[in-house]
Amino acid sequence: MNGMKYVGVAAGLLLGLVQGALADTDDPAAQKVETDRFDLGVVEVTGSADDISFVYPGVDRITIEDMRRHERYDATEAMNLLPGVMIENVGNRNERVVFIRGFDSRQIPLFVDGIPVYVPYDGSIDLARFTTFDLSEIQVTKGFTSVLLGPNTLGGSINLVGRRPSSEFEGDALAGVGFDDNWAQNVHRLAANLGSNQGSWYVQGGASVLDRDFFRVSDDFTPGGAEDGGRRDNSDIKDTKYSLKFGLTPNDTDEYAISYFKQDGVKGVPPYGGTDSSVRTRFWRWPFYDKESIYFLSRTSFGDGHYVRLRAYYDQFDNLLSSFDDNTYTTQDRPFAFNSTYDDHSWGGGTEFGFDLGPAHLLKFAASVKRDFHREQDDIGDPWERFEDETVSVGVEDTWTISDATRLIAGASWNRQESKRADQKLPDNSIVPFPTGSDSAMNYQLGLFHDLSETTAIYVTAGHKTRFPTISNRFSGRFGSALPNPDLEAETSTNYEIGFERDLGRVQYGAALFLSQLEDAIQSVTIDDSLCTSPPCSQNQNIEEQDNKGIELYLDISLTSQLYLHLDYTWLDRENKTRPEVQPTDTPEHKAFAYLVYTPIPMLDIIASVVYEGSRVSESTGERPVDSFTVANLKGSWEFRSDWVAEVGVKNLLDEDYAYDEGFPEPGRNFFLNLQYQFRN
Repeated sequence: MNGMKYVGVAAGLLLGLVQGALADTDDPAAQKVETDRFDLGVVEVTGSADDISFVYPGVDRITIEDMRRHERYDATEAMNLLPGVMIENVGNRNERVVFIRGFDSRQIPLFVDGIPVYVPYDGSIDLARFTTFDLSEIQVTKGFTSVLLGPNTLGGSINLVGRRPSSEFEGDALAGVGFDDNWAQNVHRLAANLGSNQGSWYVQGGASVLDRDFFRVSDDFTPGGAEDGGRRDNSDIKDTKYSLKFGLTPNDTDEYAISYFKQDGVKGVPPYGGTDSSVRTRFWRWPFYDKESIYFLSRTSFGDGHYVRLRAYYDQFDNLLSSFDDNTYTTQDRPFAFNSTYDDHSWGGGTEFGFDLGPAHLLKFAASVKRDFHREQDDIGDPWERFEDETVSVGVEDTWTISDATRLIAGASWNRQESKRADQKLPDNSIVPFPTGSDSAMNYQLGLFHDLSETTAIYVTAGHKTRFPTISNRFSGRFGSALPNPDLEAETSTNYEIGFERDLGRVQYGAALFLSQLEDAIQSVTIDDSLCTSPPCSQNQNIEEQDNKGIELYLDISLTSQLYLHLDYTWLDRENKTRPEVQPTDTPEHKAFAYLVYTPIPMLDIIASVVYEGSRVSESTGERPVDSFTVANLKGSWEFRSDWVAEVGVKNLLDEDYAYDEGFPEPGRNFFLNLQYQFRN
């Protein structure tokens, strides 16, 4: 790459709370986020029909200022700022996902502006492919999630919320470069966003590219497997994204918007670099990993505070996974080499009606339908297998304002999933149909929210949530080593939470205690080898009972006019009640995060942060342990003109050798330079 191709990125703006607490601030940056957020893409807000000031406690907001301050340019890294959220690296796929209070990404759907975009086949997606340059914020719910979002919110939800311009002409541009510990340039990023609000209409557009040629592992890394240290083999990625939004606002209450985004990804899969000889080395690449969506959202008011919201969407996902013979990534002659193609799309829509029944009740009804289509080809020349699902959801939610200090929120929904088509490829490459079926499930929840005083709020929530099994859960044969189970039923979880938040002006703090009791969890069970063509043989079954419990704490404090401190801590305990010997994988018991912002002069911020994560295991047998780690970062942000910010910093300051998945080391020490320009007329 040409070292002069791009220069710098990102602005560190102050006082966006990582926990999304109750802080009441006059900070211009925080108010800009509220103004520029695309509210049509927000589902969790409630209160009264014309008052969006009340948000469920437990809805964590990561603002664009948080993301830029901490150099978080993809959704996974951004969400890792939150307590209760842990990154999982599926190392043999180079796939970044998250656990939220012990629930994995398949149990927590991903939305963009309230539109579901998770992959139809397995319910998951590589969250690192979703860059953050054009977002206003990311909203994360944990357990207590509005039933109006639809099905499968077993453990919460993730919503990537776009921007909406508020000025006649506004925008920002940013660029940046990164260097490894030997000062070899390895990262380039470039992004621009432009918007215009003309009163009765607005338009917002964005484009970005995030390009990494490689990363270097820590100097303390011990070579193992197929990794000899230094530059990490096959560690390149490139993500390009375009987005466009056009909206009409004929009056103060109504809005109609159509949005489009397209993101193209390319990524390598670094080979296994650990010491477990049973882990097979893979030489994989994704030549393309692409997502494209177009959707319509609207809100129309009628009568005295009543409204109707509509949404319709078409979402497409295409990728190619190529397996090669060796680390040259050029030939595909060996039996394990292949080119596997996915061609998926979904379409759907829904409506929500809100009725403001006076000062006491806001009643909402919602209905939605989603059709998922999955096509896959195991290798070039093989027949295409086709799968089709339909999911329907109907929900109702009432916010009862008992008094100025107390609200009770009750919600219930009925969801149904039906398999419309499922193909099975036989050893002779012929296609026969699987038996298809359907399943239905109820969800319901209740939350009580009370202000003890002007500074202190408490809440208690409880709910019963479900997740339907994915196409992969029901029908995947895992290359002959598994027996499909079309009759799998929905997983269920009963979620409880109690918490409080307190805002004393210069100090804000809070805590949450949570317990989730998971039943009918899907578990792979060993069965008779004669039932599979490539034993050992297993089958997914509804047999597991699990408990996830823990505590989250946070503290935000302005120590002086120049010093701002944030601290948070998570304790998470996961237990398999059915099979206690099966250890939970990929999540630590302890996680702590802290950062300090020092402003010696008004134009200069110095940001230091540190994260600690405890040990974990990568196999449920306890094999492939992963050590605890501590990673520190340091950054300086200088506003040298009113609209310009320059930054310099270092990530993994102490060159910690760490991993989320054993044998798949994370980057060592790396440096960055950034430049940002922002304007508003």
